[in-house]
Amino acid sequence: MKLLLTLSLVFSFGIVADGHEEDKPMYEPNKGEYYMNVFKDGKDMDDLMKWSKEFAEWSSKGEAAEAFKNYRAAILVPYYGNNLDTFDVIWLGTSPNPSEHYAGNDYWIKNGGKLQAKLPVTFPQVIDTWQRTVSETPDGNAEYVTYSDCTYGEGVTGEQMYDAYFAYAQAAKKLGDVAGRKMIWPTMGVDQEWSQNYDFVQAVYTSSIKAYGENWTNFWSSAEEMPEAVAMSDLGGSCSNERSFTIVPVK
Repeated sequence: MKLLLTLSLVFSFGIVADGHEEDKPMYEPNKGEYYMNVFKDGKDMDDLMKWSKEFAEWSSKGEAAEAFKNYRAAILVPYYGNNLDTFDVIWLGTSPNPSEHYAGNDYWIKNGGKLQAKLPVTFPQVIDTWQRTVSETPDGNAEYVTYSDCTYGEGVTGEQMYDAYFAYAQAAKKLGDVAGRKMIWPTMGVDQEWSQNYDFVQAVYTSSIKAYGENWTNFWSSAEEMPEAVAMSDLGGSCSNERSFTIVPVK
C-alpha cells in the first residue's frame, strides 16, 4: 500500500526578538501514528464519531490527562484518490516527541481495555512516522489535506530537501500562499515496495476546502517562477500518487 499519511493540527510559530520570523527552520521533528481503519460489520462513521468522543473525554481526565496532554487526534476521510477502497477512514495521532508518544501508547495498552473493546473498527495497517512541519496555515487550522509520495534527487539528503522546502514556504507566504506543509518519514508499517520506491511523503493542507482551491488561483499558478521554487527543482526528485482527505478533529 502506497498510502503514508500524516497531518499535525497544532504547532507554534518561531519568532525572533525583533518580531520578524526567523530565516532558518524553526520546526523540530515530531511523532505521528496513522491507523488505517476498516469498519466492523454493521458499523459506520457515526459509530466511530461516538467512540471518538468517548476517547477524547477519557484521555482528558485523571492519569490519562497527563499521558495524553499533548496528544492530538483527527480522523481523515478520503476525498480524491486511487485505491481508497482498501480502508474506510484513517485515525491520525501526533505527539511532540518520542518520549510522550510512547508513554501515551504504554498507558493506552495498559489502561484502555474498555475502550479498546468498544472500537467500531479494525486497523490492518498502522504506520509510525517522524514528521516535520515546513509551514502552517495563517490561522493554524486544517480542514483539507493532499498527500503525495516523494523521492530525493540523487545525492540529496533529507535535511537539504527540508531546508530548500522551508525557504520556498517562507517566500511563498510573502506572495499570499495560505497552505501548511509537512514532510513525513516512516519508521514502521509501510510495505517493502513503498520503501524501495519513495523517500518521504509531502503533505499540503489548508484551513478549508475553499482555501485549497483559492490557493491554486492566487498562488500556485505562478509559484514556478519563484527563485526558491527553481532551487527546489534543481535538487531533483519528484512526487506522485496524490490523494486528498477532509479532516475531522477529535482531540
